Amino acid sequence: MLLKRIYQFFCFFALSSTILSCSHLNEFGQRRVNFNLERIKPSKDNLAYEIIDTSVLYKKVDVKNTFDSSKNIEFNRLNNLNPSYLKFYDKGKVGKFNNVSLDKRETLNPEKAESYLYNFKNNKFTIQVYFKNAQCGECFIKGKVEKISKDTIQIVSGDYIEKYKAIEIPKAFLIYTPDW
Repeated sequence: MLLKRIYQFFCFFALSSTILSCSHLNEFGQRRVNFNLERIKPSKDNLAYEIIDTSVLYKKVDVKNTFDSSKNIEFNRLNNLNPSYLKFYDKGKVGKFNNVSLDKRETLNPEKAESYLYNFKNNKFTIQVYFKNAQCGECFIKGKVEKISKDTIQIVSGDYIEKYKAIEIPKAFLIYTPDW
């Protein structure tokens, strides 16, 4: 009887810590947010699609640190070695991808992406990035998305400006639905 109670206690503890944690890892090791009061609501305004295109992939082509420009050369060197990409989905979801091969559809499986959110409200386009950090724990950072030209957007977040260029992808790559 005592062993059964101890077993029930440990099962309850394990289950409650899983349910109450703010995030978990999916099968590809990508963090998914369970819940958080700071999380933005998914976009419902179709005006967002005048700024972004959900049928393309956005490749990061430039990074600027407006506070310390001496870091820009290194940021861009690292980005050229391993570029990152954003894929916008409907209902306010964005995936950040690394190690993309444009001739392999499975590299754009959103389960392999970092999960971001976007919202267009009151003429403001906001993207929210989630990450874990030793200093802040589980954190959200918001950035402002701006359209620069027909195929270029930039995200302004704190001291950083990241510029992204749209890349056409085959329609066959548009089969995925995000898991967040």
